[in-house]
Amino acid sequence: MRRLTATSPRAGAVTAVAAVGLAGAALLAIGLADGEQPVAAIGPAPMVAATSAPPPEEVPPTLPPEGVTLPTPSSDVHVTVPAADLDLPVLPLTPRGGAINPPTLTAAYWIEPYGDPVGAAGESDNTLYLAAHSTGTGEYGFDPLMESDGGGSKLAAGDVVEVSTPRGTVSYTVERTKRYAKGELPGATEVWEASPGRLVLITCFQRGGGRASTENLVVFAES
Repeated sequence: MRRLTATSPRAGAVTAVAAVGLAGAALLAIGLADGEQPVAAIGPAPMVAATSAPPPEEVPPTLPPEGVTLPTPSSDVHVTVPAADLDLPVLPLTPRGGAINPPTLTAAYWIEPYGDPVGAAGESDNTLYLAAHSTGTGEYGFDPLMESDGGGSKLAAGDVVEVSTPRGTVSYTVERTKRYAKGELPGATEVWEASPGRLVLITCFQRGGGRASTENLVVFAES
């Protein structure tokens, strides 16, 4: 995928991270519940150069009919979380118009042009951001990171997140998880700090019971 050239790979923050919910199936940046609007997380540094026209409208993924299984993209990069029984392929994603909009429910995405998955911890030159959808069904994206009843994150300090590449695997140890109201994420400077060797997972927090997502779940981990 083409990389953006407007900003150094070591830039410290994403300009706009849309992370919003769908009633019963929360998505990032898309699939909004009735009357719910995207929340842009504005970072301290620009990421995408201004253009003369807005980017094309994204087509949001939808939950499949009952009994239908969505295909899983192929990738030689994977993220695994043993404590949550999670294993997802990881693909690159260049935000369009400053919004993180994963195109599938069955993969995680590393956000370009920031930290890339590396084969060894010492190769890292920035924070690695992985974003994925969550649906509240327990079946897709980062669903396994959360209790199905909306009680909170399944991850705790000391849990391990592994990001594997053809060149090797880096193990990250979870330091903490935090929930941010959609309006708080823009000012959460601790999320957007450039820090080599750090991993940040971002998804919508599911409250259970089919209620619309009003928060983001962020997982902080260090190699």
